Order: sequence, then structure tokens, then C-alpha cells
Amino acid sequence: MLAESAILPLVTALIAGALAARMAGSATRSFAPSKPLWALGLLLFAAASAAAAYGTADGWGSISFRVYYLTGACLCVAVLGAGSAFLALPRTLALIIFGMTITATIGATVTVLIAPVDASAFDTLTGLTAPPNSAIGGHAAIWAIAMNSVGTVLLVIGAGVSLVRRVRIGPNATILAGVIVIALAGTLTRFGGHETLYLSQMIGLLILGAGMEWANRLGYRRGQIPPIATV
Repeated sequence: MLAESAILPLVTALIAGALAARMAGSATRSFAPSKPLWALGLLLFAAASAAAAYGTADGWGSISFRVYYLTGACLCVAVLGAGSAFLALPRTLALIIFGMTITATIGATVTVLIAPVDASAFDTLTGLTAPPNSAIGGHAAIWAIAMNSVGTVLLVIGAGVSLVRRVRIGPNATILAGVIVIALAGTLTRFGGHETLYLSQMIGLLILGAGMEWANRLGYRRGQIPPIATV
């Protein structure tokens, strides 16, 4: 039976998966390079949350932690940021960032898969407490910090450019707020509030989804194909 404490990350995974499907559907109706990258980023978020739900319910192990760390701590924000680059930066620069993201994804994946994991770090975990970053060795933390930092900057730049251009100010402001909440969710754990991690992530996803749907409905009213990712 699914542990009660795993419900929150499981719900977060379902929300992220639904947003990923929504984004992918938009890409099939009106393709833009940013949309499949955003869909993939949200799918990675869903995978990280699903791994967290599994680890919380049945106990963390090496495999569940590697999936959680790779998809959530390393890849998710970086892929979302790469998608945002296509909306805010010149195409040539966006393509360079895309290529760098692919390279970094390969490097991070190999590093996380071969990095040693300290299983003893899981023994004292209770409730919604996520495994500490120190549970994985090697250079995994370097990849996580670098990819998250660059991805977050690109997301903020993308939203900021749209706001400056006065492109759907309300939806983009909402999307930016959701991105900030998600990006800062992990920071809260440094102050001892591990239980707030998954709640903050779910709230950020709901805000992000509201902004996307807002942009979607504006598109319908104007007789356009709904632009799901407009940041």
C-alpha cells in the first residue's frame, strides 16, 4: 500500500505529467523549438517526483535516488531553460545553448550513474525528508549546481524578455512566479524544512500551470492556436 507520506510527491508527479502532455499537445498543433523542450523538462520533473514518491513509500535505494537526483537536481531546470532560450535569445545563441545542454546532459547522466552512493544516508530518513545531496559522491553536485543555475537564469531571462515586450503580461508574470517558486523549493531544505520541498514544488507547478492555461485561453479568445509556453 502506498505510504501516506508519498501522496504529495505522487500528486506533484501527476501534475507535472499532465502539464508535459499539455505542452506536447501544443507543440503538435503549432511547433516551436521551445515547446518540446518545455514538455521534456516537465516530464523530467514528473520522473523526479515519481522517484521521490517511490522512495518515500518503500524506502530510498540507490536506483530511486539516482533517478531522483539526475532528473530533478540535474536535468529538469536545465532543459526548461534551454527551451526558454529559443524564445528570448537570437536563434544562433539558442542553438549553442541547446548543444551545450545536450552535452551537459550526457556528462551529468554518466556522472550520476557511476557516482558512489552512500546508502547509510537513507537510514535516518523519515516522512517527506529528501535524501541529502551528500549521499552521492563524485562530481554529481557540480553538474547539479551548474545546470540548475544556468537553467534558472535562462528561465528568468525568457520570462523577463516577454514581460518587457509586453507579450501576455499576466500569463508570463504568473509563469515566472511559478518558476521562481520551483527554483527556490530546494533552497528551503537548507533551513531544515525538508517537508516543505514537495509542497513548494507542487505549489510552483500549480502556479506554472495556471499561467500556461491563462495563455492558452487568451489564444483561444483571439482565434489563435494556444501558445502554451510563452515565456
